[in-house]
Amino acid sequence: MDATGVPIQPKDSRGYYMLPQAPEDAGYYVYGNLHYVPGTGRLAQYAHPKLLTLIFQIERDWQAICNRKFGIGNISIDGGKQYDSHKSHQKGIEMDCRPVRKDMMTGQDARCSYRDTAVYDFEATLWLICLFVEHPWVKLVYFNDPNIQGALGSRVTSQLRHDDHFHVELWARLAS
Repeated sequence: MDATGVPIQPKDSRGYYMLPQAPEDAGYYVYGNLHYVPGTGRLAQYAHPKLLTLIFQIERDWQAICNRKFGIGNISIDGGKQYDSHKSHQKGIEMDCRPVRKDMMTGQDARCSYRDTAVYDFEATLWLICLFVEHPWVKLVYFNDPNIQGALGSRVTSQLRHDDHFHVELWARLAS
């Protein structure tokens, strides 16, 4: 807490921290809504310490190869309860990320699908997903771009409604 008693970084009932929302010079941006209410995405961004460590490492590695930010969406809500349409995202070890855009747009409106060839940057998205897939803590990635799957093999698979974001999941043993 700071001198006024305000928590420096929100922590949930499990002791997981909210992903920092707008750190200066960060290599990522945040997006999303909880219960479809605008401006509430931060409430679904509580991460296990291992996932935060991974995010910060990937962010550093990403900034070394690209000057664009990548988008981070849903992780988990306070206490890990199920919410909206997510049957996953309860353990704080899963997160959603947006594909990289050619136009450098960020924020809530920067959504794009791998089918949006005018704005979707296949090569940059491949590099970003490679950073995740090559990390030993990452169990799997869901993303529906068949070209990404072809390039990265069985560690990237399809999942319903994963055209406009990819889902990264850590090994559960890391959270115990």
